[in-house]
Amino acid sequence: MKRTMKLTAKAVTAGAAAVGMMVGFSGQAAASTSVEMSAYYGGKLAGSGYFNADPSGSVPGDAIRACDLSADGVGIEVRMDINPSGAWRTDRVASTRGHNSPYCSPWMSGNIAEETTVALKICAVKGTWEDCSPVRYTKA
Repeated sequence: MKRTMKLTAKAVTAGAAAVGMMVGFSGQAAASTSVEMSAYYGGKLAGSGYFNADPSGSVPGDAIRACDLSADGVGIEVRMDINPSGAWRTDRVASTRGHNSPYCSPWMSGNIAEETTVALKICAVKGTWEDCSPVRYTKA
């Protein structure tokens, strides 16, 4: 039986406390832009990806993270294109490749100027195969 994959991405604008509930940290709430994305494989939730624009507690700003939630043989990558201008260019990646599920990558961060547009997508990956969500845009 051939498995099919469906990816969706959902942007969420919320306070840092809401992000904390999604990724397991706590801290004081502050205005922040965050994006949560979900990847589905074989009709089931395979993993999640996160973007956090502003630092909060132990979570850095301008950071992405990938979480593999299902032991289905498929890894999860979150990719970021900073200041996109046409063809996709991966400037930053967070990946669960090579790790057993469940696993969340470290936060991959680096300073991005405020109000810079970033493009994000989540991909299910295995070897050279990948299936990625549509691109989502937000601000750093």
